[in-house]
Amino acid sequence: MKIISWNVNGLKSIIEKGFLEEIIAQDPDILCLQEVKSTEIPEIENYISYNYPASELVNFYGTAIYTKVEPLSVRKGFGDKEFDAEGRVIRMEFENFYLYNVYCPSGASSQERLDRKFRFYDEFTEYVYKSNKPSIICGDFNRISAEIDAKNPKNIKGKSGFLPEEQEWFKEILTKYADAFRKFHKDGDNFTWWPNRKGYREDNKGYRFDYFLVSNTFENTLTDSYILKDQMGSDHAPIVLELNSCPVCGTVNNNDNEFCYQCGIKIIETEEEEEVREDKLEIPKDKIILLDLNYTLIANSKEIFNYPLEKKIKSQKYEMDLIELIKDNYVILITASPYKRSHKILRDIKEKTGFQPDESYWNFGGQPPQVKKYWMENEVIPQHGDEVEKYLAIESNPNTRRMYKKLGIEARPKGDFI
Repeated sequence: MKIISWNVNGLKSIIEKGFLEEIIAQDPDILCLQEVKSTEIPEIENYISYNYPASELVNFYGTAIYTKVEPLSVRKGFGDKEFDAEGRVIRMEFENFYLYNVYCPSGASSQERLDRKFRFYDEFTEYVYKSNKPSIICGDFNRISAEIDAKNPKNIKGKSGFLPEEQEWFKEILTKYADAFRKFHKDGDNFTWWPNRKGYREDNKGYRFDYFLVSNTFENTLTDSYILKDQMGSDHAPIVLELNSCPVCGTVNNNDNEFCYQCGIKIIETEEEEEVREDKLEIPKDKIILLDLNYTLIANSKEIFNYPLEKKIKSQKYEMDLIELIKDNYVILITASPYKRSHKILRDIKEKTGFQPDESYWNFGGQPPQVKKYWMENEVIPQHGDEVEKYLAIESNPNTRRMYKKLGIEARPKGDFI
């Protein structure tokens, strides 16, 4: 999964100049924007959009998110009326983490603004610490974490952005969260903001105000983090986080699993390829078919796997040749897709094909072989008998085929039949 965070300093301006198209060309799964300064944002194909503009000073502040991955929930604001009126925080919930998109106050103009900035950090930190899942926090923090994050740290030392109180905050939060960029880049001269003065960006006289902070439990899932230094359009540069996770549901893959335990889609490509038989096999009509969904009944899983859920289901096509072969059999659909999607998918299958499985079993949170083994041992075999020769599994996952074979059940990929 690729997440990009960018303080755009006015979304309308980067749209007019074509810079939004350039950042979308980077193909992020999630794009988090700060300082949007707009009550309306354009729709982008294959993305779901969430805008959180300021409610009063509409030409200031505001955050927005574009995502291909449909979140479980979205919360705008964190309970402080003053800061929420400025649209400073959006939280998205995914299967096993929260994503926070945050635009922090500057606090540079007066002591009152500085005190307000400190209050924001205290309240926002308390809000994040209440999370019952690991978190990814991204956005414009309006402070640097250490001297290495400024070209000339003496110019900011003792000022808003590099005060002792701000360094104490970073010291505390970095005990629970990793600075993703520093995990991959230990050197200096890596900045995300430059003063709007002649030559400052060209001479790289900048500061690193923009961060990805990631729960320590996710640190080993990170694959890269970097700054898009050449992306123009704002006084900030976009920052990127890449991590090993499911592009459909967002589940972070902590254990290098080949298949997502929530969606059942393949998230790690292996060198093992299916052999397609030239002499196709027949399916005996007396067999109980144990039917796989992704990459089997669904014909186009790979092409649509990173679509938002609703578009993904609408775009699904089904193997009509396979349905024709099994329509007169007793068919049990056993899939690694989650149960919460079952009614939508079953309805879609019926509407598009006229076919309906006789039974269906869905994922409750586990890897495909283990989940399907559970359903076989606890539901299917107790109901239909333990004569293993009566079953035939049509299954895409080689590991699941091996599981079936250990149970004594014949298991083959769909390419053996169509």
